Amino acid sequence: MFDEIIQRMREKVTSLQYVMTLHAEEEMNDDNLTIYDIEQGILRR
Repeated sequence: MFDEIIQRMREKVTSLQYVMTLHAEEEMNDDNLTIYDIEQGILRR
């Protein structure tokens, strides 16, 4: 089941069909991460 979910997430990232919430952006900033870091984390597994 996890493989199916991560594959759907990868498809959404690749096609730029996702929304980053304000909370997620705040957490990224707190951890000094960029949207690119998050996308690469999802795409590389």
